[in-house]
Amino acid sequence: MKLYFTPFACSLAARIAVEEAGLDAEFVQVLPGRKLPDGGDFTRVSPMGYVPALETRSGITLTEGPAVLQYLADNAEDGVLAPALFSEERYRMQLWLNFVSTEVHKAVFAVLFAKDAGAVEKDAALGRVARPFEVLSAHLEGREHLGADFTVADAYLLSVLNWCETAGVDIAAWPVLLGYRTRLRTRPSVMRAMAAEMPLLKAA
Repeated sequence: MKLYFTPFACSLAARIAVEEAGLDAEFVQVLPGRKLPDGGDFTRVSPMGYVPALETRSGITLTEGPAVLQYLADNAEDGVLAPALFSEERYRMQLWLNFVSTEVHKAVFAVLFAKDAGAVEKDAALGRVARPFEVLSAHLEGREHLGADFTVADAYLLSVLNWCETAGVDIAAWPVLLGYRTRLRTRPSVMRAMAAEMPLLKAA
């Protein structure tokens, strides 16, 4: 497998999943300007220019974070990254993958980081953070993970919550989420993934 990533972007979740499951993957960094290390144009791999993108063993290319994460989960040992197929817990995990993608990542942080977003748009995005953060906080109260065990949904949520300070979101206003993020950052797979990408982020 070949995983295209940008340091500490949402593709961090895919690296965490690879580390958690001990999967074999080649990592290819997408450089500024959507360029690849060999000088190629990343939009030939991912038309929208978004990471992660995953070239699978069978030769297809997957884009969109939730699709990439579920593919990785299905290629891991049973129960390592996701609950059993067709189980209620599996559908709950898919619920949280989509919730993070639409209500948090796209609705809030994508706007806050967008270079072409004006002050009004960014203020509106900051105003939208409370509702999904309250939903997540209520769900995670007294829980270690979004589901019964760690899944790719947790990897995705952690990756997004890592952006809070940079984006101007005061995560301390939601102590449950701050505690959740702090705990997950001590998970060995998360520590390895973040340690691998931190020097690349600093060098960018």
